[in-house]
Amino acid sequence: MRATTASAETTSAGSIWRKRFLSLISVGYLALMCWFSYLAIFYEFSVTNSVLFCLTLCVVSFAALSAMLYSRFQILTRLTGILLLPAILPQILLCFGQWELILPIAVTSLIIFFLSGAGETAKTVFGVIYLLLYILGSLAFFMLMSFFTPSTQQTVLENGTSPSGAYRYEIIQTDDSSGGNVAIHVEPNDRDIHLPFLTFISNGYDRTVYEERPVPSEVGSAEWTTASRADITAQLLEISNDVTLDLTKAQKSVIGIPADTETVYLKDLTDAQLEQLGVPAENDVLTFSGKVCFRSYIAVLEDYFAKDNREISLFN
Repeated sequence: MRATTASAETTSAGSIWRKRFLSLISVGYLALMCWFSYLAIFYEFSVTNSVLFCLTLCVVSFAALSAMLYSRFQILTRLTGILLLPAILPQILLCFGQWELILPIAVTSLIIFFLSGAGETAKTVFGVIYLLLYILGSLAFFMLMSFFTPSTQQTVLENGTSPSGAYRYEIIQTDDSSGGNVAIHVEPNDRDIHLPFLTFISNGYDRTVYEERPVPSEVGSAEWTTASRADITAQLLEISNDVTLDLTKAQKSVIGIPADTETVYLKDLTDAQLEQLGVPAENDVLTFSGKVCFRSYIAVLEDYFAKDNREISLFN
């Protein structure tokens, strides 16, 4: 009899620790959903293989749901069941229409919310709060989109990458009541996040390097070339001997210039100092309509695509 009791206690203890361990999976799934919501805000979601991605996400969600149901009375699983619904709201709003992403996580979140070990009172209170959050949040979001989405028509005439592959560009024609315009936008090509079956395309780094209004009768093509650091320095100094650079305190420190120096002239910098600042030996140069509109040389020096300057819009 004592042996049977001891065996039952051992089995019970093992079951508790197993449930505690599996409750950590719920935390991992919650962290994954929070990360996806972050990516949905700061990146553009693009599925490369919808079927495989949906199957993979369904398998991951089913495995996480099984672990959460088995450990539903553990405190971590209870918290996860409560927090999952607000955590996935940005994904549902910003990736609306991407059902291969939304459906698996929405079904998983709803099931664990209603079947978790949290008290019925807590489920009722949070259920009402989340229902209002989703209804009012969705209404506000789609109303703002309808108000702030521009009514102009934009057409991408040309796109591609620079010779080094470090930058990508688009030539966009905008048609509006005032004659429209043609603009060239350049952004870094190395900030995307590539995962199996999907890609998160970075946004907010876009920089307009050329704009012409109204739309010309004939729109030319962009031409990329490569120029050495020394050649570009010489070209800039030929244009003006007083070219100034807008360097940060960190950049000044790198090349040994006092942080309180107000004006830094290009003519005062050596080629070695330019290399220290990150200017590559060979630079991408973009020309359009016979005019140079972008040099990676300048983009690096003036930190065009700094993360601090990133502009995020929910209505792209």
